[in-house]
Amino acid sequence: MDFFVLLLGGAVLGLAGVFVRLADTTAHLGPFASAFWRMALAAPFLLAWAGVQWQLQRKPRAAAPDPDPGRAPPQVFSTRPAPPALLAHWPTWALALFAAAMFALDLVFFHLAVITTAVGNATLESNFAPVLITLAFWIITRHAPRPVFLAGLAAALAGAALMIGPNFGHSKALLGDASGLFSAVFYAAYQVGIQQARQRLSTAPLMAVVTLLAAVVLWPFALAEGRMWPTAAIGWVWVIGLALLVQIGGQVVIAYAVRRLNPALSSVGLLVQPAMAVVYAWILLGEALTAAQLLGAGLVLAGIYLARRGMC
Repeated sequence: MDFFVLLLGGAVLGLAGVFVRLADTTAHLGPFASAFWRMALAAPFLLAWAGVQWQLQRKPRAAAPDPDPGRAPPQVFSTRPAPPALLAHWPTWALALFAAAMFALDLVFFHLAVITTAVGNATLESNFAPVLITLAFWIITRHAPRPVFLAGLAAALAGAALMIGPNFGHSKALLGDASGLFSAVFYAAYQVGIQQARQRLSTAPLMAVVTLLAAVVLWPFALAEGRMWPTAAIGWVWVIGLALLVQIGGQVVIAYAVRRLNPALSSVGLLVQPAMAVVYAWILLGEALTAAQLLGAGLVLAGIYLARRGMC
């Protein structure tokens, strides 16, 4: 059941690129503006969730006297120590701010990629984050990854070359592919920051704070872009879908399922996101990939899977 839930969450996340493209083409909403509204509309719901969780934690104490009055009250902060990492010595507020800034920049580049190259390309490229994280730790710690990771890296790079190849000579599409890869860099940094912050702060308040701060970071990008508001009512349908379905629904469902599954099984299930993004873009946007690009997409998915296995 948990694996099915994980697949459902990944399938929902695969809609992100399609919603961004539709907001641009049907309501002239800029990519940075759709990123801002994605965070800004999701933040109140996540803050309410954090508030409800806080109240639920306090109710048992109010209903019955504490047999141990000297015991510390329930906290949203975890008592588990953070694992050794470069950011482990950072204060929690700095980790949350770092995670929010990295996520905001990830969205800037991902949303830009979605409207300048194929949605499937942008989504697959943004999913290079696990590969980049392992490469970074290899460089920092000088501990070589498992051979399966190197095989995955080679497959992912070969697949990316096949997918990007047709865009050489088309500067706009090539810029989109570059933006997709840049988004993976920032998403990898976000994952490192959120993993460290999660050792100290429970899911609800952490997601609420990071989403709110990300909206603040994205706001000047959206203003500078000059396409802050949808020109048609349908635009709000797409940004509400981004906020409720993608940002809250997909992320929360995956967070629920992943913590109960074997990491190797999770790594397979999470590949449904880029795979479904290609299917959605084909059905809803008419973006059919060439035979070479389909082969490249398969190699990228296989490479990401092997890279994740190499991290387990």
